[in-house]
Amino acid sequence: MARLLLMHDDVVISEFELKTPTFTIGRALHCNLTIDDPLVSQHHAQIERHEDPQQGRASYRLKDLNSTNGSFVNGEQVQEATLRDRDVLRFGTKHFVFRDEQVQEQQKTRKLKKSWIPGVFYTKE
Repeated sequence: MARLLLMHDDVVISEFELKTPTFTIGRALHCNLTIDDPLVSQHHAQIERHEDPQQGRASYRLKDLNSTNGSFVNGEQVQEATLRDRDVLRFGTKHFVFRDEQVQEQQKTRKLKKSWIPGVFYTKE
């Protein structure tokens, strides 16, 4: 399952799981993620989950809902963008990190090897 991590000075303040196929973001109280920020529109953006039966995993797409101040992915304003693990999203003054646990599960563990130099370790692909 994917999550949004609310960040402040590189510290996670809150986590929000993207449990629904369409996860809404805005200032309105009925949004899945309500952001109390006057720079965020009532209905600011949404993240849609698309299941891919061939790959056996979901993909996530951010859509700006014609917000006044825009939605940003990795510092660039977007109308729509496919999200990748560790993308940084900004709505108003709030920063979030998108985490996709499916990608984390697929990353294989590397084996740590000890070098002949004391205290030096390395990994080998």
